[in-house]
Amino acid sequence: MNTNFTSKSLVREHTLRWCSSILTFFAVLLFTVNVSAQQVGEIVGKVTGPDGMPLENVSIKAKGDVLPKPRSAVSKANGSFRLQLLPPGSYQVTFTSASGDTRSVDVVVNLDQKTPLNIQVGADVEKIAVYGNKLTTSTNAALGNSLNADTLAQLPMAVEYSSLIRMMPGVQVTSDSVRGPSAGSSGQDNGYKFDGANLATPLFGILASSPSTHDVAHVSVERGGARAVGFNRNAGVTLNTESKSGTDKWTGDITYRIQKGSWQAEDKDGLSTEDDIGFVTAGVGGPIIDEQLYFYGSYYTRDDAKESGTNARGQLPDITNEREEYFGKFTWTPIEDILINASYRSSEVTTTNQSIGINDTVSTAENGVNEFEVLVFDGSWLINDDTTFNISYAETTQSTGSFPINDLGFRGQSGGTLNVSDLASQGFFSVPSLETQEAADAAEQALKDAYNAGAASLIAAFGINGEALGGVGAASTVNDNRYLSNTFEMTLDHIIDTDTMTHEIHIGYQEEEGSEELTRVSNGWGAISYWGGLDREEGGLVAPTGDSVPLGTMYRARVQTRGFNAGGLTGPLISASKSKSIAVNDTIYWQDWIFDLGFLVSQDELIGQGLREADTTSGYEESRGTPYVMKKVGFSETFQPRLTATWEYSHSASAFVSFARYNPAVSSLARAASWDRNTGGSTTDVYFDGSGNFLDSQTNVSSTGKLFADNLSPRTMQEFIVGHQMQWQNNWTIRNHLRHRRSWNYWEDTNNNSRIVYDAEDYQGRVDGFTDLYPDLVAAANAGQFDSPEPKELYIPVNNLIGEGTYVIAQLDGAYTKYIEASTEVDYQSENFFSTTSIVWSHYYGNFDQDGTTRFSNDQGTFIGSSNIADSWYGQLWGSFTDGKMRADRTWQVKSFGAYQLPWDASLGYLAYWQSGHTWAHQWASTYYLEPRGNRRTPSHFQLDLNYTQDFDIMDKYNLKFRLDVFNVFDKQTGYNPQPRYNSDALGEYRSHENPRRIQATVSLSF
Repeated sequence: MNTNFTSKSLVREHTLRWCSSILTFFAVLLFTVNVSAQQVGEIVGKVTGPDGMPLENVSIKAKGDVLPKPRSAVSKANGSFRLQLLPPGSYQVTFTSASGDTRSVDVVVNLDQKTPLNIQVGADVEKIAVYGNKLTTSTNAALGNSLNADTLAQLPMAVEYSSLIRMMPGVQVTSDSVRGPSAGSSGQDNGYKFDGANLATPLFGILASSPSTHDVAHVSVERGGARAVGFNRNAGVTLNTESKSGTDKWTGDITYRIQKGSWQAEDKDGLSTEDDIGFVTAGVGGPIIDEQLYFYGSYYTRDDAKESGTNARGQLPDITNEREEYFGKFTWTPIEDILINASYRSSEVTTTNQSIGINDTVSTAENGVNEFEVLVFDGSWLINDDTTFNISYAETTQSTGSFPINDLGFRGQSGGTLNVSDLASQGFFSVPSLETQEAADAAEQALKDAYNAGAASLIAAFGINGEALGGVGAASTVNDNRYLSNTFEMTLDHIIDTDTMTHEIHIGYQEEEGSEELTRVSNGWGAISYWGGLDREEGGLVAPTGDSVPLGTMYRARVQTRGFNAGGLTGPLISASKSKSIAVNDTIYWQDWIFDLGFLVSQDELIGQGLREADTTSGYEESRGTPYVMKKVGFSETFQPRLTATWEYSHSASAFVSFARYNPAVSSLARAASWDRNTGGSTTDVYFDGSGNFLDSQTNVSSTGKLFADNLSPRTMQEFIVGHQMQWQNNWTIRNHLRHRRSWNYWEDTNNNSRIVYDAEDYQGRVDGFTDLYPDLVAAANAGQFDSPEPKELYIPVNNLIGEGTYVIAQLDGAYTKYIEASTEVDYQSENFFSTTSIVWSHYYGNFDQDGTTRFSNDQGTFIGSSNIADSWYGQLWGSFTDGKMRADRTWQVKSFGAYQLPWDASLGYLAYWQSGHTWAHQWASTYYLEPRGNRRTPSHFQLDLNYTQDFDIMDKYNLKFRLDVFNVFDKQTGYNPQPRYNSDALGEYRSHENPRRIQATVSLSF
């Protein structure tokens, strides 16, 4: 690639040769690596003389601890200057005027932020204005915050990457370990980055692999108001972190951290374990070549052994969780204007005896492995004072697997039998509950009595003290997944100064690809449930009719079709998504105004497996193992404008408005709709009679490959923000905003004829049995409120691959969510104390709840685009009280963190938050509501975390640090995740609780 750039006239010939060599080096690397955003900040400001007039041609040089060679700039005619592409860290900025006067000031550059630095120099006067270094900072109209390592070190912090989100102002706190927090969208709409590399699991948008925080030097979060810089398409929050780098002198540390089980309060969730967790970290960094090449490397290990654990069935085996993680990073400045970073991270986690439920037998445990690798390369070229070029590449590989400790040694096959005399040897058998629904007549009573007679004997054999609790046997599934993600980005930034305004032009190009290789088979007969002569799919007291559940069905096994001899591939199911994005942004500085005018356009492809193009009515024919583009969204369909206006009406206050549109790229449809799921990757239901004889099997219809309806518009989230920011009395910064978000164009799998067959009359018949328990539901159905929308027609014409009732991918009519937010953030800083406090009121409502698609556990990475919503007659958006408050609706949230410097070289830090509970309602199925969605709420939760850190300096070279973190000081184990199933004996009982009080002790030695 030959690209010519106009360079400064003073750049010498040998510099150009260096630049040519570096560009060649970049080009070679592009064939072998992938890319992400440059992890930098900048210093901007103005130089004036004693009379307040701007000074031109003042030489400015920034020397940083993490930047091998200093960066230079010269003030312009209006006195302005900017030092760009600075790695986050501490800098000494030196100003030298034409007369030889020199002034220096120390500043901190934070990740993704501009550090304002205004200085007045002259013979008799010096004035410097620098924004407070410890405060969270915000750029332009974006709702963003940034923290550096010094701040994080004083706050109560867990080891996991996800704990960083807890500190972010205005962001909900969640105890979920898989699904992220909500900020006006689903918990699967967030972005997670480490050194710019995307950590989110491809296709699912969850944080499945979480690096340790010991390497984090800077963290930033953007939760709204995104500009067309950084390729932000996430509808939720985007968390970005920058790792530690080598510095201009050799430094290192070794740390030991422990959490003892005896220091933890008793866990209300029932797993009372003596859980001793030991962590060891070591890091070292410094110059390999002075003022040119720095290195940083670290090692992290965790040993988590749970002893003497119990659950409702008794003693548990030792549960282990061992982890080793290595990290290395090079920072190179071959010449002053070029910076190159390259890093590699490798992590391996092995677990034993995991996933034993609080009511399950020990034999259902699993062993697991999680291997995670991140390769990052980025480079920046400061072409001249006005033009910069960035290129980056990141690649992540995640291999995960879960393997039953009780391998049953067989895979259930078509025509086989179920050993009903020893169900614990056949798979994972769920202990059934007694049927409590009132029978309408004698026939229904007979069905109920027969069912309960069989259930009672199973409860006696496998329940707990006569109660219908838990499961027995073995883990149902063998999982082996491999996820790959890579990103390439390059950006060009150019500054244009005129007499009246300044333009910062940004042009960027990004390519992203994510893929999954899935191998999943059943252990024995997989998941086994007792049906007892009732058709559980129809609900109520209905006997199987043979359509589709065979007559006489007493048991059902759900097996993975891969490995089932009725069909299937033997290799992995490979799914992929590819995206390309172009970003254009112009930041305009004019008098007291800052305008951002920009846009993103994107092209997305979903790639499945199992079809090829053909001259057929659908345009496809089946071809096992063949990749195909199942859906393509073009650039013209994803115009995402980003517009902001900021009025700096005084030197200490500004107001802003912002408009942004996002088309999120994350979708699980590449796997969920892949045609090979018909024969190789879906689940199959196998039916047996009371003696365990095989009756029939059928593919689970909602888990098959699917075609896409025509004229689908991409999922869209639109946002408006009005805000204000001011500094008061030098110590305070106050930020306020109002925000409105709306999302629409949701895609989901549903029956091709769902708008036809699930009409008002259909629902009247389906809800008749709820007259006594839920009269409002029946009244609404009888009033015709549950009726399919217009047009009442098939989503896709019948063709060679699908029929009228086949599941397809459609754009659900009228699907929407809305989010309203009012927020206040207050920063305070004095000589010995700093704090950030946020207060948020919000309302999150609609009829499409990605976070509420399962009644069993919200903490899952469910399919995006193929969840339980719109499955069969239940879950249609018009089918019950689906319009209401989302599960993640939390009306109030108050969060505050900070630290106080004690006189004896110690600090006391805290994190305190209070937030409303989440909403819920009584349900028949996971997406079928028997009362208005969200009219019930779990209790609010308050929590206080504390940190005490004591420093001891030893011989001016070594530092010994003792640290104590106490999480949930008052042991507020607030309940959440209640049982919503209307006929459960545990209706309304909390199945999860906030984590108990625990203590973490740390000792570290650094030099």
